[in-house]
Amino acid sequence: MKTLERITVYPIKSLEGITLDKVEITPGGSLKYDREFAFVDEDGKFINGKKYKQIHLIRSVFHLDETLGEFSIEQDNFKKIFHLEKEKKELENFFSEFFNKKLFFQQNINNGFPDDLIASGPTIVSAASLEEVAKWFPDISVDELFTRFRPNLLLNDSPPFWEDNLFSEKGGEKLFHVGNVKFFGKNPCARCAVPTKNPTSGEAIPFFQKHFSEMRKSSLPEWSNISQFDHYYRFCVNTRIPVTEAGKFLSVGDPISFDPQY
Repeated sequence: MKTLERITVYPIKSLEGITLDKVEITPGGSLKYDREFAFVDEDGKFINGKKYKQIHLIRSVFHLDETLGEFSIEQDNFKKIFHLEKEKKELENFFSEFFNKKLFFQQNINNGFPDDLIASGPTIVSAASLEEVAKWFPDISVDELFTRFRPNLLLNDSPPFWEDNLFSEKGGEKLFHVGNVKFFGKNPCARCAVPTKNPTSGEAIPFFQKHFSEMRKSSLPEWSNISQFDHYYRFCVNTRIPVTEAGKFLSVGDPISFDPQY
């Protein structure tokens, strides 16, 4: 039986994640705490690893029960702790100085700040898929790949790329459950430049995307719906959680199941 092995949320968009045993579904269909906060510039654009290499130098530890974030800069021997709701201006000043530009700290407790506003639920991948991809890049560990691709939900007891069972044809949705929470699988996630970069230095691996795409294409299992692959730099599954699931919980150990009538 396929079950949920790990739950990871990323309280501040583009910064490090934290692993939980249990998490609530928000009214907007996201995981509580996931991308709840984000930094934006004066044009309202997100500060992320796609554009800002130096974001990889920031180490972050979150204490969610106290709404605290502990931050340190890789090349500096110090750390600062902020209350994420009560010290907004102090956070803005600290990060504005680091990025050398005016930043604003925003919060959305309803559904966070997802990249995909349609498939705004958690991303899903199987442990076996990460292990398979690690074979393609011998110098990158499975743990580092997890950090590079930043999934929310990790599944166990499955073959590589089993999660491709969780979506149907292009433009469609596939219904499944994790525990008693209803999900709709949307598509295999199109990746950006972030996974090509070392999570702690920001240095990119040359030809990472090209090699990944070639190997993904040659390794595509028979259950993957080919209509979803306009290119092969796709990994993990984007999902949507309907509003009816708000207030329910996901827990480590929850089984993955399909609706036989869907």
